[in-house]
Amino acid sequence: MLPAKYTISIGIITYNNPIEEIERNLEAIYSQQYSQNKIHIIIRNQGNYRTLEEILLLIQQKQWTNIDVYHGENIGFGAGHNDIFSRVSSDSKAYICLNPDGFLHPAALTELVNMAEYNNWHGIFEAIHEPIMHPKSFNHNTGETDWCSGACMLIPVDIYQKINGFDKDFFLYCEDVDFSWRVKAAGYKCFTCTKALFFHYAMDRKDRELEIWKSATLIAHKWRSVKFKNFALNQWKKRLDLLDIDLNEQLINVQQHTVDEVMKANPDFKNGLNFSKPMWR
Repeated sequence: MLPAKYTISIGIITYNNPIEEIERNLEAIYSQQYSQNKIHIIIRNQGNYRTLEEILLLIQQKQWTNIDVYHGENIGFGAGHNDIFSRVSSDSKAYICLNPDGFLHPAALTELVNMAEYNNWHGIFEAIHEPIMHPKSFNHNTGETDWCSGACMLIPVDIYQKINGFDKDFFLYCEDVDFSWRVKAAGYKCFTCTKALFFHYAMDRKDRELEIWKSATLIAHKWRSVKFKNFALNQWKKRLDLLDIDLNEQLINVQQHTVDEVMKANPDFKNGLNFSKPMWR
């Protein structure tokens, strides 16, 4: 193992996850080929206090170091990671969003950092998901892709700061797509690192369709796609129980991106919730 040059902060948000799942996730981090003294883990527990107590006990039993845990209200994925990011050390080169419902291959962190360094840290970098990858395309030579998944994504600290992190208007879903497009609008690129593997478990999202279509409506509004906004809004309304809620009223205060930003990001609304051409095209 070669000495690592960069300090990397890893942010994890937990919400009532089984402690066995969290333990497997952390075991994989502490099994990385990357120098352990260059890894700083920060966990924000947004679920019940029982989970927090279980995590603290686990850390004590394992005698793990370089890990901080704290509790906060459930403010969603993006806002939660923004809060974690405000706590990273000043010497961190990059921040990694990492879902607790999966685990890293031992070489994953090294490969993500290597690809970031190869590209002069001029972009954001996602790991390959196993056993099911997002149905979106990427260039197999350069790794360039339309957007990066927040389940396992390396973000250089200076880029995170430059675009002011995730948009807190998204509670859950589409915040990583929006983040990626803002990265592109700022002049950077999105990459898929094919050598970095993240074993992520597919979940049934049928019971979260209301939240998915709400976020889809929001992202379409922000990025000026009237056609997809109307489609997503109709899908949201079909699943809504409280008919007196008008999502359009909530969007009035949401600032849209400039036409120039839209042109630079080149958002894809032609492929539904994939926001990208499928890999097989």
